[in-house]
Amino acid sequence: MKGKLSIKSLLKNPLIFGAGIGILVILFNISTASLAEGSLRKGYEVFFTNGIFVYLIPLAVGVQMGLFRYHRNMTSENKLGSSEKMGMAGSATSSLTMVACCLHHVSDLLPTVGFILATSSFLIKYKDAIITIGLLANMAGSAYIVRAILKDRTIIAQAEKSTV
Repeated sequence: MKGKLSIKSLLKNPLIFGAGIGILVILFNISTASLAEGSLRKGYEVFFTNGIFVYLIPLAVGVQMGLFRYHRNMTSENKLGSSEKMGMAGSATSSLTMVACCLHHVSDLLPTVGFILATSSFLIKYKDAIITIGLLANMAGSAYIVRAILKDRTIIAQAEKSTV
């Protein structure tokens, strides 16, 4: 039981959680490319031909997930009254932002998987633009979560002042 608690506490750490998700993104992309190409070596080659995106995509996803975990910890660990919880309910929409942001990764995978469709050639031709748009969406989602963190910190500070 104690081992489970320590793993759970590690996963609640925003840095560990974000880094872990970033690593999972890398492993997922390499695995998908390897399956599509038929070998692990070719999968690595496909993955690393994406240039700077190889580093930016997992980093952006890891940062956003770390922010999300930090915000989730902050909102769940503070025992607040109903009015404070109502104020923080708006920031729960950051979950929806996470889902919307991650949807663009489907377009990242389609060229990697190598579907032999007309859309595949389109996606391959405009891959850099599509990935850039996805990264911009990720940055917007991260900015939204930072805004929610700042807003909720104010609500928590006001709640703590009113109870003193």
